[in-house]
Amino acid sequence: MDNSSLLVTAASGLQKGMAGTKGTILKDSSVAQISAAIYYHAQVVSKLTTNKAFEKKFQSVIFKQIQDDFGLYVDSQARVNPKSLHHVYEWNKTGNKNSRLFKLNILSTDGLAFKVGSEFLPSKSAVPNKFGKRRHVFINKASVMEAGMPLVIRPKSAERLVFETSTGVVYMPKGASVTVTKPGGGKATGRFRIAYAQFFTGNLVNSAIKKSGFQQLFNSSLTKAMRVPADVRKVKYSFNPNTLNMQAESAIASAFGGAS
Repeated sequence: MDNSSLLVTAASGLQKGMAGTKGTILKDSSVAQISAAIYYHAQVVSKLTTNKAFEKKFQSVIFKQIQDDFGLYVDSQARVNPKSLHHVYEWNKTGNKNSRLFKLNILSTDGLAFKVGSEFLPSKSAVPNKFGKRRHVFINKASVMEAGMPLVIRPKSAERLVFETSTGVVYMPKGASVTVTKPGGGKATGRFRIAYAQFFTGNLVNSAIKKSGFQQLFNSSLTKAMRVPADVRKVKYSFNPNTLNMQAESAIASAFGGAS
C-alpha cells in the first residue's frame, strides 16, 4: 500500500470524530473540529501525491535547472579543453552557448521521478574551407566525432577527388577514396559521454536540484494549500467529509494548478 492509500485509510477513521459530541447538557465541538482539520490536511497531502500539475511543475522546474547547469558545465570544459569537446559545437564556436550541438531531454516520468537523456543536434554551419569555394555542411558532426567513426570520402559527381592544401593542389587517382580515421581528432572520441557522466554521477546534479528553488516553491505552495478552511475554524458539531474533500481539491488546484 502506497503512502497516499495509507493517508486515505487513516483519514477515513476520523470521520466518526467529525460528528463531534453533542450531549443534552454539555456540547463540545472540539473533537469534531480537530478531526476535521486533520482529515483536511490528510486529504491535501494525499491529493498532492497524484496531482498531475504538481508533478509537471516539479519536473519542469528541476529539469530546467539541470539543463542550464549541464550546458554551462560542458561550455566551461570545452573552453578549457577545446580539442576534446569542439565537436559538440558549430565550427569555430567551441564553448559558445548558442552554438551547442547537444541538448538534454526528459525520457520518461514516473510520478515525481524522471529520467534524463541527451541527444546530438544536426550541424547547420559549413565546414571551414580556406581554399575552395564549395560549401559543405557536416550534418552529423557531433555524433560521428563523438563515436570516433571513420569517414570515407569518395568523388560524387567528379571522377576524382581534388584537395587544395597550404602546399598546393593534390589530385587523387580516378575513383580513389580517402579515409579519415578520426575526423574529430583523437581527443574528441567519447569526451562528451565522459563530461555527461561526470555531471550526473557527482555532486553537480544535486547542486542543480537544490539551486532550482523548487523546495521554496513547494513549501510556500503547500503552506497555502494546508490552511484550514474558514468553516472548520468555526464552532460546529459535525463536518461533511465530501465537502472537505472538495475543499482540499480546490486548495491543491489553487496552489499548484490543475486537478489531480
